[in-house]
Amino acid sequence: MRQPISRTKVLIAVAAAVWSGLLFFLGYIQLGRWKHYEREAMGQQGETLDLHATRGRVYDAAGRPLTLNRSCCSIRILPQWARDKDMLAGILAQFGLAERRTIAREIRRRDRLFWFRRDVDYAVGDSLRRVLVERQFSNCTYVEDEYARVYPHGELCANVVGFTGDGRGRAGIEFEYDSVLRGRGGWVQLQKDAIGRAFPYPSFPTKRPVPGLDIHLTLDLDVQQVCYDALKQRVAACGALGGSAIVLDATRGSILGLADYPGYDPMRFAAYPAETYKSAALSDQFEPGSSFKLVACAAALESPDADRLTRETFDVSSGFIEVGKYKIHDVHKNGVLDFPGLFIKSSNPGCVLLSLQLDPEKFYELARALGFGNAVGVGLPNEGSGRIDPPRRLNRLRFANVVFGQGVTVTLLQLAAAYLCVANDGAYLRPYLIESVRQPQAANSIRQASLSGFLSGLRSARATVKQFSPSRLRQAIRPETARRMKDILERVVTEGTGELARIDGVSVCGKTGTAQKVEPGGGYSKTRSRMTFVGFFPKEKPRYVIAVLVDEPKTERFAHTTTCPVFRQIGEDLILLERMRSREADRFAESRGRGVRG
Repeated sequence: MRQPISRTKVLIAVAAAVWSGLLFFLGYIQLGRWKHYEREAMGQQGETLDLHATRGRVYDAAGRPLTLNRSCCSIRILPQWARDKDMLAGILAQFGLAERRTIAREIRRRDRLFWFRRDVDYAVGDSLRRVLVERQFSNCTYVEDEYARVYPHGELCANVVGFTGDGRGRAGIEFEYDSVLRGRGGWVQLQKDAIGRAFPYPSFPTKRPVPGLDIHLTLDLDVQQVCYDALKQRVAACGALGGSAIVLDATRGSILGLADYPGYDPMRFAAYPAETYKSAALSDQFEPGSSFKLVACAAALESPDADRLTRETFDVSSGFIEVGKYKIHDVHKNGVLDFPGLFIKSSNPGCVLLSLQLDPEKFYELARALGFGNAVGVGLPNEGSGRIDPPRRLNRLRFANVVFGQGVTVTLLQLAAAYLCVANDGAYLRPYLIESVRQPQAANSIRQASLSGFLSGLRSARATVKQFSPSRLRQAIRPETARRMKDILERVVTEGTGELARIDGVSVCGKTGTAQKVEPGGGYSKTRSRMTFVGFFPKEKPRYVIAVLVDEPKTERFAHTTTCPVFRQIGEDLILLERMRSREADRFAESRGRGVRG
C-alpha cells in the first residue's frame, strides 16, 4: 500500500520549483535581457549628446578660405512635455529669442517636436542651456551645438562655392561635394544627476565625429574679383541682363576666374530666385554666333584641300547669299575676301560659301574633338553639354547655319576650352576647377605658422587625399593648323572685329560673336542677342585664355563694342596683377636675404 506524500515534501518541492523558476528568470534577465534594461537605465540616468562633424572648408589657389565655420546653437522644443509653457516662454524671451507672448503662442499651437530657432549665437545658446537645466526644462527644450556656414566673399564666389541649408550643400561646390565636405557625426553618453544635469563619465561610450575634408580650388580670388568687377561695370553701362567671364591658365587649363553677374548673397540665398544659384558660364547653353567660326577655320585648314581653300577668294560684295529660298546677310558689304578675311571681317555669307566645300562629317568630328557636344566636367552641378547635330540631320541650309554659329548650342566654358586648344598648339586640355582634396587643417598649426610661412605651413600640415593635375585628352588639330589659326585670330584683333580687345604691348588673338536669340514663337529676334569674345594672349606663349559673354545689352548692337572692352579690361588687370605679385615676391626674397645675412 502506497504511503501518502507528506505535506513537508510537497512544500519542499513547491519551494524548490519557485526558487528554480526565480533563478531561471534572474538568469534570463542577466544573460538575455541585459541590453534592454541597460538601455532603460541609460534613458533614466544618462543622455546621448550628438557630436556634429566640422564641415570641411573650401579654399582658393593661394589657400585663402572661401568658406568659414562659425559655432552656433539650435533649439528644439517638445511642447507636450513642458510642465509650464508660459514659464518656458518667459525663459526663452529673457534671451532675446522673441517676445514672450509670441513664443507662448508658437509653443501652444504645436503638438510635436519642432525646431524653435536655428543659428543662435553660441554664447546665448550655452547660457540658455544652463538655465533650462536649473529651471528643469531640459527634458522638453534641447539646445544643440552646431556650425553655421559663413561665406566671407559674398556674391563674388557664390556661383562657384554655392551654399548650405539644413546642414547640407544646396548649390555649387557645397552641393556637388557635400559627402566630402560634410564628414561623419558622432555622439557621447552623459550621466545625469538627481536634478537632470548631464556630465561626462569616463566609462560611458563615445564615438568621435570625423571632420569633413577640405577642398582647394584652382580659382584665384584676385582674378575672380577682376572678372566680377569688369562684368559689373559693363553690364550696368550697356543695360544688359547679365554677363559671364572665364579666365583659364593657358598652360595648365586650370580655371583662375569663373564669374557671373548679377550674383546672389549665399548668406541670404532664400531672398534670390533659384535660377541665380547656378554658374551661368557653365550651365547656360546658347547659340554662339561668329565665335563658333573657329571650327570652320580649323576644318578648312585640316581639309585635304587646305592649300586650295586658303588661296581662294570669296565674293561677298552683294552683302548676302541665297541658300534655297533664304537669304543670309552680312552686316556690312565686304567685297571680295581671301580666306583669312572671312574670319577677320566675320562674314556670314563668306563662311556659307566656304561650307559648300567642307565635308559635314569631318566638320562634325572636328567640332567634337574641340569639345563641343560634351560637358567639360569641372565638378559643378547643372553643367551644360551643348548640342551639335550629326551630319545625317543636316541639309545644305542647316549646315550653312551651323558653320557661322546658328543651329548649334554651346556653353561659354566649351568656347573657352576650344580656344585653349588653339593656344596649346592643337592639344585639348580639359579645364579643371578642383586642385586637391586634403585633410582638414589643424588649428594649432595655423597659430604656430609665421606670417611669411603661413601658406607653406597651411599646405604641409595636411595630408593630400586626392590631387588633380592638367589632363591632356587628345590632339584635336595639328600644331601647324593651330599656328596658322593664331595668325588669323591675331589679325581679327589688329585689323578686324576685335580691335577694341587690343592690349598695349601684348599680341592678342581672339574672335567676336553676336548671336540673335530665338523668339518664343520661333524665328530670330532683331533686338535681343548674346554677345561673346573669346581670346588668349600673348600669341607666342599664351598665358591666359579669357571668354566673355554679355546677355541682351540694350545700348550696343554688336560684340566688338560690348564684350571686347571687357576682355581688354580683364587682360590689362591680369598683367597689372602679375607685376604686383612679381614685385612683392622680389621684396620678400630680398628681405629674406637680408635676414639670412644678418
